[in-house]
Amino acid sequence: MFRLAAEALAERGVSSTVFDLLGTGDSSADFSDATVSAWIADGQRILEAVQSTGEPVVLVGCRLGAALATKASMSLERRAVLFAGWAPLLQGKQQLNGMLRAAKIARMNRPDALDPKMLWAAGEVAWLAGYPISPVLAEQLGLLDASGAPRAERARLFELRSVEGDAAVPASDALRRRASDWAQQGVPTEAMALRGTAFWNVADLVDVPQLIKATVDEVEYAIDGMGACDA
Repeated sequence: MFRLAAEALAERGVSSTVFDLLGTGDSSADFSDATVSAWIADGQRILEAVQSTGEPVVLVGCRLGAALATKASMSLERRAVLFAGWAPLLQGKQQLNGMLRAAKIARMNRPDALDPKMLWAAGEVAWLAGYPISPVLAEQLGLLDASGAPRAERARLFELRSVEGDAAVPASDALRRRASDWAQQGVPTEAMALRGTAFWNVADLVDVPQLIKATVDEVEYAIDGMGACDA
């Protein structure tokens, strides 16, 4: 989805930087070496390089990536012209607790499996949802709170909902409350719901063209009239 968004932006003359955080994708290190602090530092280095060009900056993050992008944005000298969050998950404990619940259910069929918290207490890595989570990463996820507004001129928060019919899809109360809270903190924010599959949570690759279009439209609007071609 990020690659598709970058390609769509390129068609409108907007360049993008898509990267893998430490221990993920094609990056160096193993996932067991990953930490929240390292991920935020990765984002800050990318932002520093992009902002050094003098062009306006746009941030796009999905799920926990929205929280990391929010934290990384605090290092910006100039505010990002737009922050776009796809189904933002802004507190690391939500991610961690969800993985722990799934692991607990899985242990019901495997009585010999060890409790991840016991492994972390012993300084060992625990496997959750196929990922080797170190004690440091687990601790930092539990402490990660990016509920405060990002350093941006404006923000757009998107969520995907699997609903039938042709009627407009309203944003959830939780997303609208987040948008209102950020607006009160001085960052005009809108919440929008779109029809589509939660692509980050399925085994097969799933494209959500309407999310790509909505994001690209917002990016183009944010930099329109600024004589900019980079984001």
